[in-house]
Amino acid sequence: MIHRVRSAALAAAALVVLSSGVVTVSAQTADPTRTVGPTEMVGPAQSTVRSGVDPAEGPPGEDLAELARLSGEAGALGEELHLARAELERAHAERDRREREAGVAAGLAVVADAGASRDQSLVDRLATVRYRGGDTGATRAAVLAESPRDLVDRLGTLQRLSGTTTSALDASRAASAEAARLRRDADVASEIARASARDAQGRADELDRRSEEMRVRIDEVRRRVDALSDAQRAVWAGGPLVPPGYVAPAVDGVNTAALNVALTRLGAPYSWGATGAEEFDCSGLMVWAYAQEGKTLPRSSQAQAVSGAPVAMADIQPGDLVIYYPGATHVGMYAGDGLVLHAPTYGVPVKLEKVDAMPISGIRRY
Repeated sequence: MIHRVRSAALAAAALVVLSSGVVTVSAQTADPTRTVGPTEMVGPAQSTVRSGVDPAEGPPGEDLAELARLSGEAGALGEELHLARAELERAHAERDRREREAGVAAGLAVVADAGASRDQSLVDRLATVRYRGGDTGATRAAVLAESPRDLVDRLGTLQRLSGTTTSALDASRAASAEAARLRRDADVASEIARASARDAQGRADELDRRSEEMRVRIDEVRRRVDALSDAQRAVWAGGPLVPPGYVAPAVDGVNTAALNVALTRLGAPYSWGATGAEEFDCSGLMVWAYAQEGKTLPRSSQAQAVSGAPVAMADIQPGDLVIYYPGATHVGMYAGDGLVLHAPTYGVPVKLEKVDAMPISGIRRY
């Protein structure tokens, strides 16, 4: 594993240095057991703007709560797009698999048709032999036989010819039935393949549409955040990167190792769709940190919310993923001491915050 020799003491000292000089703003904590209303289903920036600071300090009419809502919607849409891209990849894989199955079924049908034609040709040739020989029955054989031995030979030949004809006819019928079945299978497989292709194309078109919607929202959030005054920007960024006194847990396995790796990204900027190593979105930080330890996580917060193993709050450990909001639209990594490490939103760097600063919808262990 990577970074096994990292000193917890040195990491803690570095984190305290990183936290200096940043405005501290108290955040309202949320009870994860209560029902969250639609107006609260925003994003992680919401916890940084519920401090009662007068937004009139900045540009006229700029409302940080509204900006937090827009930012939360953009982040949620970004996570949904990650999930949609993964589903599109599965749809393409399913389409390709179905097309291969249809091709195999069609090939088997062709082979079966050839076998049926071959068996029918044999039946036709045997019928021709019998026709050209006239009466090939036992009576004619007895009349034409020149001796008892010749009669036995003639009767044996007739029996073999009759048996061969019957076998060939049975084989021809069976081959024709199998060819017909395989042709039906090929037709069904082809239709399923076409349906899979249509589904994949529909998902691709929807992804393109929502990606454009995402781009518009990102541009709006960036424009508003970039227009904030210094005072508002401090409120938007929230408290320090690292609360005073925090010490990173010692590495004792993959999960704590992933956490210590993630802690090296404190202060890294948020960027929609980024998975590091310099910029991140919320789920991208989780993916990147665990990837450094050789473990693959799903790309979206929604997928991360249903993978791994569920964990109760009473059993939470450093490195566990904390899923936020009813739609699982945000995720962070438990860092110990009641704190979560996460990439909040545009204009807010990777930081540590109280684990219950946002409504928790689940905890997963990988």
